Amino acid sequence: MKEDRKIIKLKIFQEKAVYRVPYSMEVIETYPLPPYSTVLGFIHNVMSKNNTIKDINISIQGKYGNVLREFVRYHKFEKKNNIGKFYPIIITSLINVELIIHVRMPTKELHNELLFLLHNPPHFPYLGRPEDLITHMEISEDYEHEVKITDEMAINPYDSFIPFELAKNLEIKGIYYLVPGYYVLKLSKKKNESFRDFEMIKVVYAHKEEISDQIADKTIKLDSENIPIWWMRY
Repeated sequence: MKEDRKIIKLKIFQEKAVYRVPYSMEVIETYPLPPYSTVLGFIHNVMSKNNTIKDINISIQGKYGNVLREFVRYHKFEKKNNIGKFYPIIITSLINVELIIHVRMPTKELHNELLFLLHNPPHFPYLGRPEDLITHMEISEDYEHEVKITDEMAINPYDSFIPFELAKNLEIKGIYYLVPGYYVLKLSKKKNESFRDFEMIKVVYAHKEEISDQIADKTIKLDSENIPIWWMRY
């Protein structure tokens, strides 16, 4: 393993998960994979960091078994009358989620700290909402290497978030999404309180078949299991 390219690889399973699309209200929609902000939040929670760790790089891919839509009785509290009201909303959930997440920390010290805490988490790990528990997680160190793909190579792609420009260069097609990444705190002049202003990253959500069809003779990053790595910052 090359020390200067050491990364952390997570294989995660969740029985049920909601990766909420911003501004979906009466009908709560989910991204097909956790957005960068969700994974960054997971890393910060595991490390119990209140301050933002800059320059973390992540790659997100995976698959799910099914989609569930269910009605939930929701209670919205109203400050005016101190009572609130009930109304139904529809929540879209992913069932039997399998994820491959690669993480590259900005320093060796942070890499080692995260690796230790993943093996010894301070609380039961979740990804998405607090109820979206991670029921199984394999943690390993790995490395990345750039390879020109040939027909003889056995590549193991999953459905993936690929940064738009990278997907364009590789001619990989899919569904366009704007997904949140890092945020900065800003002050709202109206409410006189801070809010999170997220960086929105344009990605292509590509199915594994589309990836397999387009990467022949292309140079891409792979891990030791020949799983592609699609860095958020490539």
